[in-house]
Amino acid sequence: MRYAQHCPVAAAAEVLGEPWTVLIIRELLHGSSTPPQLIRGLPGLSRGLLGKRLHQLSAAGLVTVARSKGTLTACALTDAGRALEGVIDLLGRWGRRWLPPPRTGDLDPELLLLDIARGIGRLRLPAAPVSIHFRFTETLRQRWWWLVLSEAAAVATAEDPALPIIMQIECTPSALAAIWLGHDSWLNAIKDHVVRLTGDREAVRSAVAWLGTSRYHRPAEPPG
Repeated sequence: MRYAQHCPVAAAAEVLGEPWTVLIIRELLHGSSTPPQLIRGLPGLSRGLLGKRLHQLSAAGLVTVARSKGTLTACALTDAGRALEGVIDLLGRWGRRWLPPPRTGDLDPELLLLDIARGIGRLRLPAAPVSIHFRFTETLRQRWWWLVLSEAAAVATAEDPALPIIMQIECTPSALAAIWLGHDSWLNAIKDHVVRLTGDREAVRSAVAWLGTSRYHRPAEPPG
């Protein structure tokens, strides 16, 4: 959309105001670089519309794209695109503070665990790979998930990784989202019987510390 104004806010809105654009940039900032990776974090976005938005972002100088035989294979943010990280972070913090918690129908266990996995600090993870087993209730979507934790990465998967399970969490997606976004705490959720944790006490403490909370709830990191 063209606003035809001199104001930089209007100019920026022309680039970022199209549906899905801000979320595509969010995914690129999280490290996604291929269409399948982007689509995983953006269910509901078609490949065709993704290609259109990436073309627009490329034309605006925010994204570079690579193609093979005419098919888009990879993309990356330019310096101008990466400079939007602070903007995306402020949007997330504003939304977490001032908007209502997510509705039950908006909660996807896969997206929630993908977000949690991205937020886990790698330096805090165990040297030997372990897993946390999630059993979600009150959802029509995939109910059993695992979070694989190791020094290499934190990965959410619906396939049993056949690794030692240090903790099992039984809850609704709403209960886990409330804890992750800082609207509730593990202690309160356990007392209210909306979350059930099973495992060795010390292992459970370590796992809860690893999971942490969303970056949009944690204090903002100082610049630089």
